[in-house]
Amino acid sequence: MMQIITRDYQGHAIAYQGDGWFNATQAAAQFGKEPVAWLRQAATAEYIAALSKRAGNSGFLTEFNQINGLDGSTAKARRLLLGMVKRTGFVKTKSGAPEHGGGTWLHPKLAVRFAQWLDVDFAIWCDEQIDALLRGKDDWSRERAMLAATHRVMSGILHDTRAEVGKATEPHHYANESRLVNWALCGEFKPLERDAMSAADLVLLAQLEARNAMLIGRGMGYDERKQALQQHAIKAGQAPRAAMLGKAAP
Repeated sequence: MMQIITRDYQGHAIAYQGDGWFNATQAAAQFGKEPVAWLRQAATAEYIAALSKRAGNSGFLTEFNQINGLDGSTAKARRLLLGMVKRTGFVKTKSGAPEHGGGTWLHPKLAVRFAQWLDVDFAIWCDEQIDALLRGKDDWSRERAMLAATHRVMSGILHDTRAEVGKATEPHHYANESRLVNWALCGEFKPLERDAMSAADLVLLAQLEARNAMLIGRGMGYDERKQALQQHAIKAGQAPRAAMLGKAAP
């Protein structure tokens, strides 16, 4: 699941993905508009077709020129333009309410142009948000990879430590350790949607997993480790953070 990030614009929530795609339905609703009204305009379709050409697909520009030869005021022409832009890969639609990820999502290269159609001040704000998201993408990816590595280390040490005393390690043993470090971070024994976490939370969770792995290797019991992990999180000034970590994975 792609990371979903919510930003506030004058009291209204606007959703972005970690790669810069944004929920156009949610954004347009703040101005009493709908993305479809923008997407079926000839100027919009031509721009998206030109983007597709730059990406290596010139067929959409040819298709646009053919459609543009029709009477642009007709429902047929608008329907053909809308169908074309949806096939370019720069537009995605998802079922469901916007607050649950549903709606029309646009590629970050369309953000400012679409936002200008909505409101000029919003366009400037939108450009700033996407720039910040994309500049932080490498940091998030690095921390996500580090967390995956520490999780493998923790799981490996758990397996080896139990094997040394003749105990098998079952799936629920690994799950229990994951829930333990999650609890130290957010105060609840539950799975976390790690791809929806911030880079800062990923860093701390990786630290907790590494510390838990070390304590397992020392032979420390579950209750002692629980206390030690909680103290580590508190010292980091990050616990509990349940309200800030989003929904748990199903």
